[in-house]
Amino acid sequence: MNPEYTPNENTEEINCWAFVEIFGHTKLSGRVSTKKLGANIMLQVDVPKGETEFSHSELFSPASIFSIKPTTEEWCRKFAAYRVNHDVLPYIPQQRQIPESTTFETDIEEEL
Repeated sequence: MNPEYTPNENTEEINCWAFVEIFGHTKLSGRVSTKKLGANIMLQVDVPKGETEFSHSELFSPASIFSIKPTTEEWCRKFAAYRVNHDVLPYIPQQRQIPESTTFETDIEEEL
């Protein structure tokens, strides 16, 4: 068990380094904390990059979390280093984007 994080039954917040599984498919590691957005509580995962920096942060609904396994910062940084880190929002070249004036209904009617 991670000596930096000891679960407490009275604790409503989490603030530790952990390995997180989302819906049992997506796996990431990083600094996990809770964030309140309006009336909702979200889990924020700060994904490490390099030895001291962070690549990006992601927010998840607690309902989407399959498991949280507290671990050490060293382990999380090693895991993140071996994962392929793509940009969170993919870049789509201008020529491949759908023009704003295009409507799908019009295209379908023309084909019929």
